[in-house]
Amino acid sequence: MERKEFLGKIGGSIAFTCVACMMAACSKDETTTGGSTLPPPNPGGNSSTVILAINLATQILQVNEFVADKGVIVIRTATGNTAASFSAFSSVCPHAGSTVTYNKNNTSFNCSAHGSNFSSTGAVTQGPASSGLTKMTIEISGSTLNIK
Repeated sequence: MERKEFLGKIGGSIAFTCVACMMAACSKDETTTGGSTLPPPNPGGNSSTVILAINLATQILQVNEFVADKGVIVIRTATGNTAASFSAFSSVCPHAGSTVTYNKNNTSFNCSAHGSNFSSTGAVTQGPASSGLTKMTIEISGSTLNIK
């Protein structure tokens, strides 16, 4: 096999692999971040499984502070330690499963993978996402906020 033929076959194989990887990254079938699978969203709280527990005596003490962990973003929206003082959303973008981040300067969510933006209520403000973020169930027991 000549060098030119060898390089042509290797180059074609690498290009095919790159295209396959890009297609997998945009697939809606996987929900990953940083190589690890995120917990599935639990809209409506049909389970008693706690996905994330936050100590309200030491975390998110001020309005607009937030915690992003374990596939969930929790934001303090008002004073007081009641469930109504917080919002919680899955950090999984409904478009292609990339991780959404919260921008506290303009109280919005952004997906850097494909450019979707969401309001502070989780509603789509710019696509390509066609549906909003999944709202999570918030329960407070004493000074612990639980996301289910």
